Amino acid sequence: MDPYLLMWGLLTFITVPGCQAELCDDDPPKITHATFKAVAYKEGTMLNCECKRGFRRIKSGSPYMLCTGNSSHSSWDNQCQCTSSAARNTTKQVTPQPEEQKERKTTEMQSQMQLADQVSLPGHCREPPPWENEATERIYHFVVGQTVYYQCVQGYRALHRGPAESVCKMTHGKTRWTRPQLICTGETEPSQFPDFRIQTEVAATMETFIFTTEYQVAVAGCVFLLISILLLSGLTWQRRQRKNRRTI
Repeated sequence: MDPYLLMWGLLTFITVPGCQAELCDDDPPKITHATFKAVAYKEGTMLNCECKRGFRRIKSGSPYMLCTGNSSHSSWDNQCQCTSSAARNTTKQVTPQPEEQKERKTTEMQSQMQLADQVSLPGHCREPPPWENEATERIYHFVVGQTVYYQCVQGYRALHRGPAESVCKMTHGKTRWTRPQLICTGETEPSQFPDFRIQTEVAATMETFIFTTEYQVAVAGCVFLLISILLLSGLTWQRRQRKNRRTI
């Protein structure tokens, strides 16, 4: 059985100084074309010590890191360490390839940027520092009360309908994550919201069309009336001429 799953099952309740933290049963909800990130991690949060392919956690190392502390200071207990899974390289330090060095530098730069953007909250830990040969994806086990924030991935823009965040809450003895109100759409796709400019242009075009039609009808009516008057005048004149001839 996977020791990580066993550890997670045994530590459903984690005792930290001054409180009991209960782990959330599920991961935060997934939003299409979006990722989530925690600004800070509540005490009791666990992070698996995952290693990249070709490496494994050292035998004497801890399978996870735990956010612990007190009311004034919180930090990550234990450290993750990875070593080569090849027997001949267990005692020899492996020289990373240029691609691995670039990937590691990128991860370290991102972690430093994340640390710079984070705020200190009582009872919370900051982003754990990276370790040698760390896996690309970090697996956290959050606790009740944890908040994560969502943002659209590159190439997509957000259509906000409410808070772009999710909170793990305890409801009727079960943990659940609130649903973030965020929709991500492609930058080249048309907006789902009405385009009032287009509507205004259509309305103006319709008004112009209606006005033009009414004007044409009015002109035609005037021409018809004028022709009718001329015809009546002509008939009247002819009758008078006939009467005059009879009189003579």
